[in-house]
Amino acid sequence: MKQFGSKHEQTLKIIPLGGVGDVTKNMYVYEMGNDILIVDCGVGFPDEAAPGVDLVIPDINYLRDKKQQIRGILITHGHEDHIGGLPYIWPQLQVPIYTRKLTAGFIKEKFSEHNLPKNKIVEVTLDQKLQLGAFGISFYQVSHSVPDSMGIVIKTPIGTIIHQADFKIDWTPVSGQVTDVGTVAQLGQAGVLLLLIDCLRVDKPGFNKSEKSIADTFEHASLETPGKVLITMTSSNVSRMQQAINVAQKLGRKIAVVGRSFERNFQVARDLGYLDVPSHLMVASDAIASFAANKLLILIAGAQGQSDSSLVRAANEEHKLVKLKEGDSVIFSADPIPSTESAQNALIDSLTRLGVNVYYSAITSDLHVSGHAALEELRLMVNLIKPKFMLPIGGTYKHMRSFSNMAQDMGYDKKSIIDCEDGDILEVKSESVKLSGRVEVQNVFVDGLGIGDVGSIVLRDRQRLSEEGIVVVIVSINRQTGQVISEPDVYSRGFVFEDMATELLDEAKKIVAEALQKHSHKMSDWRFIKRIIEESLEKFFYQITERRPLILPVVVEV
Repeated sequence: MKQFGSKHEQTLKIIPLGGVGDVTKNMYVYEMGNDILIVDCGVGFPDEAAPGVDLVIPDINYLRDKKQQIRGILITHGHEDHIGGLPYIWPQLQVPIYTRKLTAGFIKEKFSEHNLPKNKIVEVTLDQKLQLGAFGISFYQVSHSVPDSMGIVIKTPIGTIIHQADFKIDWTPVSGQVTDVGTVAQLGQAGVLLLLIDCLRVDKPGFNKSEKSIADTFEHASLETPGKVLITMTSSNVSRMQQAINVAQKLGRKIAVVGRSFERNFQVARDLGYLDVPSHLMVASDAIASFAANKLLILIAGAQGQSDSSLVRAANEEHKLVKLKEGDSVIFSADPIPSTESAQNALIDSLTRLGVNVYYSAITSDLHVSGHAALEELRLMVNLIKPKFMLPIGGTYKHMRSFSNMAQDMGYDKKSIIDCEDGDILEVKSESVKLSGRVEVQNVFVDGLGIGDVGSIVLRDRQRLSEEGIVVVIVSINRQTGQVISEPDVYSRGFVFEDMATELLDEAKKIVAEALQKHSHKMSDWRFIKRIIEESLEKFFYQITERRPLILPVVVEV
């Protein structure tokens, strides 16, 4: 059993249900006696190894028989990996949610979409103090890429805990919300037992540039662009949105917002006063075609290359409102998260094939300034807080190891930097922290049919197979050129009678071939092509047979 000290007294338990060794899905349980406090409730995003999965949420099995002990959920800021799990997890807990104004606005919008009551979403201010069971709660402001981000101070009978999720040290943030190093220093002087701190950018030397530096890059790219300018970013990056608005106003371009997540967050931020948008600047998305291309700047969802996003549909010439042409530019103002690198690269390839100018961080500097503290910012925060123990959070295991190395270079004993995984139980006392066991946790998948019932995906496919059958489409392509080598093969099982199958499947081959021909210049994005095959065949088969077989496109490289 790992141990970081020892003493018999009251014990605080901390259980990370997500966010340790993982960049997303943040959720932390604090438990003292009969009182439980939760910090953050985020989502993760599936990779290609999890087909059919929309989102990944934390496993809350540990909390199911303890609902009466939960005093509340504190939310540090408004990014999806910290709030996205609430619509799926909160109905099972139904406890108060405490957070700042903008974050509360984002959460209320989510609850409206899911037809959930909003009366337990409680707005707090930075000078407010809460007593939630054994936990005395206060807050301080931090800079991040979304306004109203905060650090949380948790006072317990055994000492003070600071939960510092995503933050940066930015002295000139677009939002004007500077990290409150004065309060942080005072907390450090008073004594801090344990610091949980975001470690995602620990491998980045020095300090991050100010968020304000992005505006110059947006302006330069816009001046170089004779056509439309499209900017894609994280849909909750309100500070980045404001800079795009400022550039559009300066250069005489109108602003349009495209994509459900973008539109929702944009409107919430504008309604609450976090975006300054002159009314004459806005253009409805369905009026884009009415304006000259060189008079438009479009904020569009899809920075991570999500297959159903507006930008992916536009790149594959399937978007009804956004038509891309040579002379247009797309600016990626977000780096890919680890699970989406290949999807973003495929999207960039598709855009480039259209003749669009693509600006992304690998070829253009200053397109993205991280909202996460770099090495010197982390050192500064640790020096101000002077915690007895530290737990790095919000990063992968390599980031946690790098953080430990950093802290040891600063004079901390290796034993004071806690090394744990999601589900580990940390027992915290005034002079010690030890790992005392585990709670079994696993990824809980949301796939549109239900939450956490992984078997529902299998049952859905089995039901379709038993009732409707399966159609397999095999497309052979040249590995070097990406071009189709021969006519696609289409096979079916359990779908139609043999005497009808030949004619029907021959027609299906023609439909697949037409779809491939139509999109032949975009063969690098095979995820999109597979979806086109599925959609075209589903429509065709239903028109002819009123049945919906399971369609499985397979691409074979030769």
